[in-house]
Amino acid sequence: MLQLFPDQVRIPDVCFVSWERLKGSGFPQQAAPSLAPDLAVEVLSPGNTDQEMHRKLEEYFEAGVRLVWYVDPRDKSVTSYTAVEKSTRLTEADQLTGGDVLPGLTIDLAKLFEIPTPPGD
Repeated sequence: MLQLFPDQVRIPDVCFVSWERLKGSGFPQQAAPSLAPDLAVEVLSPGNTDQEMHRKLEEYFEAGVRLVWYVDPRDKSVTSYTAVEKSTRLTEADQLTGGDVLPGLTIDLAKLFEIPTPPGD
């Protein structure tokens, strides 16, 4: 849980906060620190509406998030946002990168969306 604004708490499915963003304060001790992550990841579910996700996107960037990934397991895609109106949609054929936020990070989306085979099969 992260408190983006005084009256706004968000719980991204995954997030990354750089040491630079923590400003030497160390790991936050509060249950919902007043902090915006560098990267916020939301895994979309059938109950998410376009309006809800657009509102979250606006809140993330207003709070200072630098990169947002919306992962859609239904169509096996990731939409990577560097601003509210600046996005790239990637599919299983692509590789997702961390850009300026996580340089060197590359995720093979085919492997990410691969359905694992149970042991012994």
